[in-house]
Amino acid sequence: MTLLLRAAALCAVIGLAAALPASASDSYPTTAPASAPPSAAQSAPELPPESAFPDIQRILDAGVLRIAILAEDVPPMIMTGKDGAPAGAEGDLARDLARKLGVEAEFVRSAETYDGVVDQVAALEADLGVSFISASVSRALRVYFSEPYIRQSARVFYHRTEFARLKRDYDIDKLMDIASSAAIDAVEIGVLDGSVYRTMLERDFPRVRIEPFPSLEEMMDSVREGRIFGGVHGGLQLAFYMRERPSTAIHVAIDQEARTPSDICIAVRPDAPNLLRWVNVYLATNVPEEDTDAIVSRYADRSSTETEESAP
Repeated sequence: MTLLLRAAALCAVIGLAAALPASASDSYPTTAPASAPPSAAQSAPELPPESAFPDIQRILDAGVLRIAILAEDVPPMIMTGKDGAPAGAEGDLARDLARKLGVEAEFVRSAETYDGVVDQVAALEADLGVSFISASVSRALRVYFSEPYIRQSARVFYHRTEFARLKRDYDIDKLMDIASSAAIDAVEIGVLDGSVYRTMLERDFPRVRIEPFPSLEEMMDSVREGRIFGGVHGGLQLAFYMRERPSTAIHVAIDQEARTPSDICIAVRPDAPNLLRWVNVYLATNVPEEDTDAIVSRYADRSSTETEESAP
């Protein structure tokens, strides 16, 4: 009786295998004879990726991921390559995002400020803003923000001689003492126009005079030459600037205590919640955690190599 049951079971398995459609049996690895012609599945062209989510499928159908990025170079995050295309950490990240989606990266590089990049994403002129952007409560009213992929702090830098004068004239010991003394009325602080740092200063130090600048280079020049007392900017870009221009440290110092979190995120258009989820999965699985020193070192070395190659 047992032999009969086993035989019946074997016949049932053979019958089920014969009844399976070709697609089911193709899901298992098989080795075809060397002389066998390629099957239809092997010779068919690769189909484009598909998504269950309309906001992602729109990008796949277009074959292009539109990425807003700041027009001006802000090394090491935003630079311009020899071919005129965006380079640096953000350019590399943007291209890899598109690659993982299976589409081309198309850069929208006309925004003059960080707020301008957010404006382009909010207006649906770009799918993402990959431009060393910090989230803020006002920006988050208009676009989605990914989880942070770079942890950094806003840092304060200042003119060494001017700070020595303030310490003498106002009897203060630390930079942060300025905020609670009459010295606050004697200083002017620079920020990049359209950055979150202006909002932070206006919120935390309403009495301070703020001077907006179009670039870090112009702001740093004003501090170095004593036209303004100091400035506020992201620690990563400041570290890169000081490494590339070491003589700046003769006149300018970066305070080691005054730090405010200013993590970097990707801006996502407001009609694409599933794209936001995909971006967060991408960041969690493809972008390793690095400290600012590692990023600065990598792109400083690349910048030096490119400079040597372009020298006559």
